[in-house]
Amino acid sequence: MRSYHTLSIRAGRSVLLGSCALVPLLLATPALAQDAEETNVGLADIIVTAQKREQSLQDVPIAITAISTDQLVANRITNALDLTAQVPNLFIRKTGGGVNTPNFSMRGSVTYGSVAGQDKSISLYIDGVYVGLSAGSLFELPDLERIEVLRGPQGTLFGRNSTAGAISIITREPSGEPSLRQVFTYGNKDHIRSSTRVELPSWGPLSASISYTHSEFDGDIENLGAGTIWDRRVVRGAGGVQRSPKTLGASNSESVFAAVKFDPGGAFKTVYRFDWTEDNFTPQGACTVELGNAVTPTSVLGLGLAAFPQVLCADGKRPKAVNSAFTVPGYLTAQGHSLTSTLELSDSVTIKNIAAYRKQRVRGASDLAGLSGVLVTPAMVAAQPSLASALGANYIVSGNTAQTKGSHWSEELQFSYASDFLTATAGLYYFSLKSNNGSFDGLRGSVANTALPGNVVPGGRREISYNKNRSGAAYLQTEFHVTPQLDVIGGIRYTKDKKTGTTYVFVTASNRQDVYPFEFKDSEITYSLGVNYKPTPDILLYAKYSTGFVSGGSVSGFDYPSETVKAWEAGAKTELFDRRLRLNVALFKADYDNLQAVSSGRSLPPPNTNNDIGTLVLREGDLKTKGVELEATLVPVRGLTLNAGGGYTDSKIINPNLILRPPALSAGPTVRPKWTSNLSAQYDTQPLFGDAFMMFRMDAQWRSDYIAISLRPTTFPGESTAVDVSRAVWTINGRVALRDLDIGGSKAELAVWGRNLTNADRPAQPINLQTAMTTNFILSRSYGVDLTFEF
Repeated sequence: MRSYHTLSIRAGRSVLLGSCALVPLLLATPALAQDAEETNVGLADIIVTAQKREQSLQDVPIAITAISTDQLVANRITNALDLTAQVPNLFIRKTGGGVNTPNFSMRGSVTYGSVAGQDKSISLYIDGVYVGLSAGSLFELPDLERIEVLRGPQGTLFGRNSTAGAISIITREPSGEPSLRQVFTYGNKDHIRSSTRVELPSWGPLSASISYTHSEFDGDIENLGAGTIWDRRVVRGAGGVQRSPKTLGASNSESVFAAVKFDPGGAFKTVYRFDWTEDNFTPQGACTVELGNAVTPTSVLGLGLAAFPQVLCADGKRPKAVNSAFTVPGYLTAQGHSLTSTLELSDSVTIKNIAAYRKQRVRGASDLAGLSGVLVTPAMVAAQPSLASALGANYIVSGNTAQTKGSHWSEELQFSYASDFLTATAGLYYFSLKSNNGSFDGLRGSVANTALPGNVVPGGRREISYNKNRSGAAYLQTEFHVTPQLDVIGGIRYTKDKKTGTTYVFVTASNRQDVYPFEFKDSEITYSLGVNYKPTPDILLYAKYSTGFVSGGSVSGFDYPSETVKAWEAGAKTELFDRRLRLNVALFKADYDNLQAVSSGRSLPPPNTNNDIGTLVLREGDLKTKGVELEATLVPVRGLTLNAGGGYTDSKIINPNLILRPPALSAGPTVRPKWTSNLSAQYDTQPLFGDAFMMFRMDAQWRSDYIAISLRPTTFPGESTAVDVSRAVWTINGRVALRDLDIGGSKAELAVWGRNLTNADRPAQPINLQTAMTTNFILSRSYGVDLTFEF
């Protein structure tokens, strides 16, 4: 395994150095010769709200990647999962289990948030509103203006759930100018998409807009068990009768976004936003890469596989088909309401209030092994007589049935003050969440190495948690403008948390139900100190020290403490050569205590193994990270924009929890690529006829090898498998468009696009099931055509 890391580091250095070398090479020509026609060539200013107020990206002392509307369209970014190819040191994948949960890795910190009541170290915000539930948070928002990714602890302004960073999604406000924008898409995998945005004319102080999007596409892995019918009627309302789908990874969604703005033109303005999404999807396909030592030719499963050969993915590559008969379609619904009101009391004082309510629900049943095609044979009965009553029935190696639902409301009151000497932001915040997750009420949540006669999913409450989270906070951040070039920054936040809940676990062996009530209380003070220096208007140098925390809690009788971080960051933001080159660099170091990790009872090593507990949170150890990030944007000639970004993170876990990471089995920090790199080039031609021009864009993202499985159980042969280490991979996206066509006074655009053009097929989310080592995969290549009209 050491050789993988050696190659990864060497390759990563080459890519990062190559990104840096690109800048002077491309800069040489335009720096030496500029004709009069190109004197206005340069980079547009980027406005962000990373510090709760509008500022230029280059004036904010935070490592930020801001993704504009054009980038969102060109890269088809509609939810958080699509951000990996755009941001240094950010890696995102979809977790297994069919509940549309993203797994983030940023600057060495990995966050799941997939357990009820657990907070995340990378927080997701929509229009300033924290999205408290991770499960089901991969939904489409049809009306994005931009996305800001803030790296590093943001504990002062964004709170307890941002020790590694924050992702802020900003939607459009109504403009009051009547217009219509329609986008039609057709692509492979039977992809059909229609997105409509209508801007209504203003009516006095009122303006409004509404968007509607329908999107559907087929899955990328065929299901050999399609048509299998499952009966979940043993418990009323738990799913009824469902049929296994033809493909895995499909989606059929509807989404609506609406906004109404009241702006009488004075000191007061308020904007109401509403979003709603419904998605009928099929979970991603999973495939078994390796079988454990216990699966011998004479074992029950070994005899079943001999009679019904199954697809195995020993090479770790995405297959064309698997047998996931246990998988059935999932369902997701999410909606949000927010009211943002702003009052400018004077040129110096502004008050803002954000009141919001969100709720989400997601449910799904998936085959985690891709081995559902085994039927109980007489030979299997002979090896295990208890299967006699299940002769001919489906034998499930690992099936999962899960749901999460919850709602939360929040209230944030902000005060802003600005003068020549002092800029200050203060606020009060309250958050309340009710949620539950686990199996469908009354149904077995996990079906492992079990035959299901008549395809009836058995009852028995497997595991379900009910949680209430309440949090209150007060914060203050100040910037003292000591001189026109020098600022001193200080921030502090006080947070008080209370969590209560109960987990019910059905214990199979004794046919009893264990009850685990809990109460968790904590209060923390986090703070930040920093200094900014601008030797010229186009150069910002900054250094800061910040702290943060992720609240603790309890799951199934396992308590876990709050995770805390202390971090240093120093950086430079520059715009050079008449704003042709934007070059931003950040160095960071962070120390995490009581790192929170998600595990399952069955994946813990003996004697701690508990097959009756699904997911739980444990203290993994302490984490030390350090690294560097670089982002460069260059406009060498009119129409050509080049972007290069790279990141390096070194992570090390110390003082590990020996239950979770026994030295003999532990492989080191997981899901943390040391190196990431993203490159893009966009060229806009001069007008070809009328205002019409061609746009060519290519985006490429690379990540190095990373350890995917933290525990290498002795129940598996050999030293490594195709999923122990996920190998380095490039993913490439492209788009070619004919833009600004004049058709009857309206503007039109015709574009062809492709994602994952090289059809990279690496594992995405490996899972250790003890009997089998399985994984899902990077989504396969997709391509299509967009036709856009604007009136």
